[in-house]
Amino acid sequence: MNLFEFEGKQMMRRFAIPVPESHLLVSDSAPAPMDYPFVLKAQVMTGGRGKAGGVKVCHNEEEYRQYASQILHMEIKNHPVHGLLAEQRMQAAQEFYLSITLQGVSVPTLIVSRMGGMDIEQVSKDHPEEILKLEIDPFTRLKGYQKKMIAGQLNTADPSDLYALLDKLQDAFFSSGALLVEINPLGLVNGKLVAMDSKFVIDDHDSSAANIRSELEQGRSGLYRYTTPEKEQTTVTYVPLDGDVAMISDGAGTGMLTLDLLHDAGLHVASFCELGGMTTPEIMYRAMELSLKNRPQVKAIIVVLIGGFNRMDNMAVGLTSYCKEHGVTIPIFCRMCGTMQEEGIRIMEEHGFPTFNILAEAVDAVAKAAKEG
Repeated sequence: MNLFEFEGKQMMRRFAIPVPESHLLVSDSAPAPMDYPFVLKAQVMTGGRGKAGGVKVCHNEEEYRQYASQILHMEIKNHPVHGLLAEQRMQAAQEFYLSITLQGVSVPTLIVSRMGGMDIEQVSKDHPEEILKLEIDPFTRLKGYQKKMIAGQLNTADPSDLYALLDKLQDAFFSSGALLVEINPLGLVNGKLVAMDSKFVIDDHDSSAANIRSELEQGRSGLYRYTTPEKEQTTVTYVPLDGDVAMISDGAGTGMLTLDLLHDAGLHVASFCELGGMTTPEIMYRAMELSLKNRPQVKAIIVVLIGGFNRMDNMAVGLTSYCKEHGVTIPIFCRMCGTMQEEGIRIMEEHGFPTFNILAEAVDAVAKAAKEG
């Protein structure tokens, strides 16, 4: 999940990383949110907005109205602008580059440079001596000698502010399921380090960050010209059939066994859905959506999962979230065992969905419900 700049700065505030005062605008008719001069920045899912005219300094009301309308109706590299970030204008004495990434590397890697505010890939090509890369142990975090190397790379006289920022940046990265947290530029303003821009990418498949992703997606609902993109779901296999009992399993083998038991019980299956061995809340939510959306003939659902690396509480969260949001009333029966099964069973039963330890008993319950329905 790629975040807009305003979302990235919200995340940074959450972890006490200093950022400029800013206000999100979704209309060009909104009153000026702060004293002039301030910077108006396009909120768009691509780079190069400055060169395209998507960043302007507003010195008065006339400029603000002109730039707000102009930027909000732009497209940059075929990407529509979804909002405006009005931000406090700051003058940095120095600009640095700082990031932690898991993209293209096998372990979390910190990248730092004195040449901030520039394309870091170009800097790496033209001035490789200006780039410092350090691997981070996710258990012990940056070590003392590594922090000293970073301070030396940036030629920082008093490193205490930098050391505090590095700790906060690591907290932001590891606590949010991030693949990338980038500050470019990191400005030295009145002797203090400030994140003047941000880039944040959160792992779509990190179950620990599900609540953060959900919160961010809800916050996008009011953005200008924004619709939630359809999530590509490559792990779920879904086959619609002509029966009235939907089946969801965590793998094809478990699914085939369940199909045989359902057939032996005289049931006709409405769909075969297997999760590819994954049971994050989002994948479970997607499986429920596929099984029920535009499928009025479905009278009951059976869910069969075995948790090894997967967690039964994550499955339960995805399933119950879908049912709550969509007002699902048809009976759902679940057989789950394995990692975090006690918590998963508690969540399911708290929402009124029976669970079973024995698959045959779950099939019998589904057969009874389907025949009664």
